[in-house]
Amino acid sequence: MTPDRRQLLIGGLAATAVGGAGAVRSQAQDPAALGISLVSYPSGAFPINGLLFSPVGDALSGPMAGSAVALLHGGGGAQDDVHIFTEGALSLTARGYHCLMPNYFDATPRQRRTTDVAVERWRRAILDGLVWLGGQPGVEPDRVGALGFSRGGSLGLDGVLEEGGAAAFVGVASGGSLETDRIGHRPPVLLIYADGDPLVAARRVRERARTLADANVPVETHELTSPRHRFDADEWRTVFYVAGRFFDRTLT
Repeated sequence: MTPDRRQLLIGGLAATAVGGAGAVRSQAQDPAALGISLVSYPSGAFPINGLLFSPVGDALSGPMAGSAVALLHGGGGAQDDVHIFTEGALSLTARGYHCLMPNYFDATPRQRRTTDVAVERWRRAILDGLVWLGGQPGVEPDRVGALGFSRGGSLGLDGVLEEGGAAAFVGVASGGSLETDRIGHRPPVLLIYADGDPLVAARRVRERARTLADANVPVETHELTSPRHRFDADEWRTVFYVAGRFFDRTLT
């Protein structure tokens, strides 16, 4: 995909995001009024495009001002998750958080097929995004966390446990697979999963939580009653409520 087409894709995400945001703040139709902007940061040789959600108005002095959260899409790509991530991001920015949704697939512009090279580029794009987010005005770099769904959760959690970059991590319908002898950082971790997830079995997530706990990673779990891997809107609201309370405790 050419740079112009990638930019058009992200522009489409922004327009979609405004539609999703309208369900939350119907009085505001302009992305800037919602605190939504298009951004780009470098990762190796690649520009990683994304959406930045910033607090506006009274939220600038909200209880979590200075904190930030990266939102990491699943294997379907940013366009699949932008609707629900927008609503979740706005629920966080209303409390003072900044949120970044990077399109980390931009690190492999010609394909999404999972290879060792692709995985490393995606993980690097996520970690570079955390550094970039920590350098934004109004963000304290030691108060940056991340929430990753499915593939984004696994890539992000493995990267953060090995290399750092996040003060707290929420994995949603994911768990990662990093060998424990490669864990170099131990931020608090919350794993949110569904009891009936057909792709990421609840048993597997619980086993991963025990493995991390045995490796002295502070880990919590929250089980949803759902038969889905891709949650419905109400389930996602629960996810962001639970994750938000976790970040309130861990990113202070």
